[in-house]
Amino acid sequence: MIRKKTPTFGQDLRHFSRRPPSARSRVFRHPSHWAAALFIAVAIGIWLGSSPDAAVERPSPTLKKQIELVLEQDPISLSETETEAEAETKNGRDIDPIPEMESFRGVATIEKAAPAFGVVLQSVDAAKTTDYSATVESAPAASKAELSESQDKRSVGARAAAESETTQSELPASAPGSAPWESIQIQSGDSLVSIFKRMNLAVAQAIEISKVPEAKPLVSLRTGPYLKIQRDGPALLALQYQPNIKTFLHVTAEKKTFVARLTEREFETQEREVTVKITDSLYQSALRAGLPESVIYRVTEIFQWELDFSRDVKRGDEFTVIFEERSLDDKKVGNGPILAVRFENDGVLREAIRYVNSDGSAAYYTPKGKSLQRAFLRTPVPGRRVTSGFSYNRLHPILKVRRPHLGVDYGAPRGTPIVATADGKVIRASRKGGYGKTIILRHGQNYRTLYAHLSRYAKGVRKGKWVKKGQVIGYVGSTGLSTGPHLHYEIHVDGKAHNPLSLKLPRAAPVDRKEKANYLEHAKIWLSRLDEARSST
Repeated sequence: MIRKKTPTFGQDLRHFSRRPPSARSRVFRHPSHWAAALFIAVAIGIWLGSSPDAAVERPSPTLKKQIELVLEQDPISLSETETEAEAETKNGRDIDPIPEMESFRGVATIEKAAPAFGVVLQSVDAAKTTDYSATVESAPAASKAELSESQDKRSVGARAAAESETTQSELPASAPGSAPWESIQIQSGDSLVSIFKRMNLAVAQAIEISKVPEAKPLVSLRTGPYLKIQRDGPALLALQYQPNIKTFLHVTAEKKTFVARLTEREFETQEREVTVKITDSLYQSALRAGLPESVIYRVTEIFQWELDFSRDVKRGDEFTVIFEERSLDDKKVGNGPILAVRFENDGVLREAIRYVNSDGSAAYYTPKGKSLQRAFLRTPVPGRRVTSGFSYNRLHPILKVRRPHLGVDYGAPRGTPIVATADGKVIRASRKGGYGKTIILRHGQNYRTLYAHLSRYAKGVRKGKWVKKGQVIGYVGSTGLSTGPHLHYEIHVDGKAHNPLSLKLPRAAPVDRKEKANYLEHAKIWLSRLDEARSST
């Protein structure tokens, strides 16, 4: 007979959780089990009684020895003729004494003074009950006289602590000279508020400092170790920031406010003369002669309208340049302006003299006073080669159709800075069809320049803004219909596109008539200096 299995779904299952009497633990059912458990308990009790430290992880012999020393000896009760280090050696610790530190000797002095930089004084009760042995153990080895002096000063420190609790809010901030300077590494994206948060300083003080007109350099911080502070806990006492190599900003807390002042150091300048004879390329020849890169670039910039340096310069040409070198604390920090330069190209002599006009502006002129500068720069990306010229019938590399190319392409890596070729107003800074990201500038009533395929615009460059000649307005990219990173540059006169490489642009103004006589005397001096420099090589 087969018993039919009853399904459990839909039934009362509570009886399954009941424990049957027969299922109870049988561990202690037999007397022998009770006897074994009792024996084990007695053995453990005997073991713990004979070894008190067995209840935890066994400490090392060194730790046990230290515990014994604490129980057996109080560090204050050292004999009058032995130092702490000697006592430790006698007890078997054999520790080299720590070198004497000025901070230990100054503890009592700090406690006597008003609450100062980063010091939290104890309350009266804490000072009375604190075990001085902790200080002795952490201090360097001291003689009996030093220990006695420190102990005598404990009562003075306790009184200072008691006074600090009632008068701390009334005490003036510590003088800037009493606290050490802390150097802060400014990170990318840091602001004064974020630095104050990181240093646990009062953020309200950072906001207050930023409102001081003279503290404007703190609005935009440059990355690096250019910030130092003095503090009293969360309160700022003084701040020093170096926005550039020759300028320092000092901010100090005075009478619940902040006072800022700028200090500028004067450069030490000296004039240097270098003559370069071109044997291969101008750049390599100039570097071998010891001419810095920045000066080489300035020479090409001065003569950019007189010479095409990619085609006109030949072997055998030479030039002499006189320029300033700048130093601070007898260390060179950079180069100043070119004062005079003479370039001999294929037998033709070209000379440029720097002159500061009465309005403070500086420019380069010929020995007769004509300007070497034009209203426009020759190129918006100096030193870059032309990859595609101006044409009315060029095969487009992407569209594969012939169409006008009303500008010049300059090949350059992505991110190369692009400068405005003349002063002007931004009338467009946005995408423009196949041009991609584009900037269009208007220069007076007749001239416009276009810069296309940009990767991005420079900060602050947008429609309606004015820009200066030589100001960075964007960066080379490959947006729009472009086969690779380059700049497409156009120049329009009265609405018609012209070839930027051949267009004759007006010169800048010559030396003012009222200053002409003074300039001619100035030019004679520098021409004589150029002759001397040339003859000395």
